[in-house]
Amino acid sequence: MLAVGDVHVFVHDFDKALEFWVQGLGLELVEKETTEATQFALLEFPAGGPALRLFGGAQPWQPDERPPLGLRPTIRFDLMTDEFDDVLVKALDHGGRQVEEIETYSGCRVVTICDPDGNTFELVEVPDQDEATEPEHEGS
Repeated sequence: MLAVGDVHVFVHDFDKALEFWVQGLGLELVEKETTEATQFALLEFPAGGPALRLFGGAQPWQPDERPPLGLRPTIRFDLMTDEFDDVLVKALDHGGRQVEEIETYSGCRVVTICDPDGNTFELVEVPDQDEATEPEHEGS
């Protein structure tokens, strides 16, 4: 068996990141530990899948240090949603930033956004299950 486990996200501003992931994207806070030595939170996605683990205390990127996307090795992930517009607006309202323009692939919209620390991921629109399973009707 091979499967994706939890996603680890390292952040500088733990409280701002927690607000973004919980209030902006709707993840559920399952566990949180904040001490002088550590800042940690375990977050679960509403539809299941791997959990997201936030770790505070990372040094922030300086504005001129971060290379443009795709020029250095990195790992990114997709967040799939059937509520693309609502999720994007809430993410941006809670400290997220849209990095690139919205593009459409195979009828689904995709956009790169980042959390308050600049960690990037793709927000991907997936069809609503009801719409995806409804048969197409031909004209009478």
